[in-house]
Amino acid sequence: MKKRKLFAEIAEGFDTLAGARAGKQTLCTHEVALHLAPEVTAEQLRRDEQKEETE
Repeated sequence: MKKRKLFAEIAEGFDTLAGARAGKQTLCTHEVALHLAPEVTAEQLRRDEQKEETE
């Protein structure tokens, strides 16, 4: 497996983003549905932690 050059990938992404913001380049965009996290009470967390401790 080829080793990735993460810094180079990140730098390329920022360069591309800068070009898009300057109007020199058009980036592909995708719409993503937003799913909100469920509300969890402190009591539910305590109950789940106790359940895990007994297992």
